[in-house]
Amino acid sequence: MSYILGVFECTLDAKQRIKVPTGLISQLPQTDEGKLVLTLGVDKCIYLYTESEFRKELDIVMSIPEHTEENRKYKNSFFAGTHPVTIDSAERILIPKSLLSHAGITKDILINGQGDKALLWDQATYNKEVLGIDGKEYQQLYEKVRGVKKD
Repeated sequence: MSYILGVFECTLDAKQRIKVPTGLISQLPQTDEGKLVLTLGVDKCIYLYTESEFRKELDIVMSIPEHTEENRKYKNSFFAGTHPVTIDSAERILIPKSLLSHAGITKDILINGQGDKALLWDQATYNKEVLGIDGKEYQQLYEKVRGVKKD
């Protein structure tokens, strides 16, 4: 299993493509052959999975029963926002307009590796939502989410 770690900057071109940063490409498993999957992020971002990691997410979504309206609505949104992409010979990927709109991305993008996936953020949104958290708020989140009181 490989992990995607690091923070990378890139710019959306006029054709809705980004050049995938070399530091990110070097972390991708060769077995995926440059095949990636983009999906709607839960926050105002885009999730980027390797094809093999996406299969794990797909198995989870496919196991959700469709007997409730809420489950069906989630699955419909999940699949409507899922787009397989392949890194081209110039190391670029095309990002669908619907995902760019969801994330509010117009030009400058920040890619944040989070282990099993990377998140693509509009740079201004990333600066506000992720980097805008101060030390005290981070400590409170740490304690609440991890159930650990930091000394």
